[in-house]
Amino acid sequence: MSLWRFFAVFLYFSLCGCSAVVQKVPLMGDQGPVSRALSGELILGRPYSASELPDHELFALTPEMEAFAEAAAAGETTADKKAEALHQALMTSTQLGGRGITYSAYTTNTGIDAFEKRQANCLSYTLLYVAMARHLGLKAEVNEVILPPTWDMREGDTYLFMRHVNAKVFMSGGGLRSWVRAVNTADVADIVVDLEMRRFRAHYKQKVIGKDLIAAQFYSNRGMELAAEGDSRNAFLYLRKALLMSEEPSYIWSNFGSFYRRQGFLLEAEAIYLHGLKVNPRDYTIMHNLAGLYKETGNAERQQYYQERVRKHRNANPYYMYRRAQDAVDQQDYTKALGLIKAAIKKEKDEVRFYRLAVTIYDALGDKQNAEHMRDKVYQLSTIRF
Repeated sequence: MSLWRFFAVFLYFSLCGCSAVVQKVPLMGDQGPVSRALSGELILGRPYSASELPDHELFALTPEMEAFAEAAAAGETTADKKAEALHQALMTSTQLGGRGITYSAYTTNTGIDAFEKRQANCLSYTLLYVAMARHLGLKAEVNEVILPPTWDMREGDTYLFMRHVNAKVFMSGGGLRSWVRAVNTADVADIVVDLEMRRFRAHYKQKVIGKDLIAAQFYSNRGMELAAEGDSRNAFLYLRKALLMSEEPSYIWSNFGSFYRRQGFLLEAEAIYLHGLKVNPRDYTIMHNLAGLYKETGNAERQQYYQERVRKHRNANPYYMYRRAQDAVDQQDYTKALGLIKAAIKKEKDEVRFYRLAVTIYDALGDKQNAEHMRDKVYQLSTIRF
């Protein structure tokens, strides 16, 4: 998958609530638990110094990378052909003359490291591609995409919290456009370049993000990887740098809180989570993490409060309905499955996976007319060229 990981947690996460207002919230006083956590004294034994913080040039290019980009686009005269040629050159195997970039989920590299190691996750590849595309004179930006959630019902609603980015190349003459296309299609609108294009849909919520937020995501992502490796010192420094780049994304506060929880500093973890909820009062990931923390500390009342908020949110989510409908099909309970998938489609009308499952359900029920109608919807959604 072309995804970049933050950390593995048990949670419920959905598209619903993504419109919640994210607001700037002042930090607690100098002696508060959030400020103490931000200082690093609990991890380093002293407050951190600015010189210790990581500092990466995320869009830097080496002379070799510049030459590669120029060679990839040689002979191409239009922006769209240059954009497509660069992507193909990066992804084509070395045996066929390309760079041979392969997907690696577990390490967030800079663009230079991704090029040299020939490995990238979606963030790393986007950094690499955007830097090279800009060198070729293309208007390329980092595009954040909110992917729909997935639940594994067999493992107690296990969910791996991930975020996704890809590159968007704007074609001249139209300004910002609402329609985009994948590479290798024949349209003339803006181009989206993605390691796994089949996961992209134009109706998914998405936005171009600026350099500070890109950096915040990079450092937060890398910090959680270092935490998973047991390197708490550098994990803290990367996470602290992330918050210096941007304090606005609540998911970075969620990561920071989970890091302190993993280190056993539960008071600080709680305060960080609660601050994250002030930033975004509808961050259900933080709510789930708080429920787990309160279970750990024996605060049953607060645990139940957050669990109930998360449960109501999850049950109203169309992708959770879809998952339950899949399980009902596996159990051959097609009447239950039909009710669930119809409810999911009512909430999310542009998700082709819902209609595919509806075809299966109607076929099983012997309803040929509705099955054919669902097949028509699958065809319509599958053949739209973005």
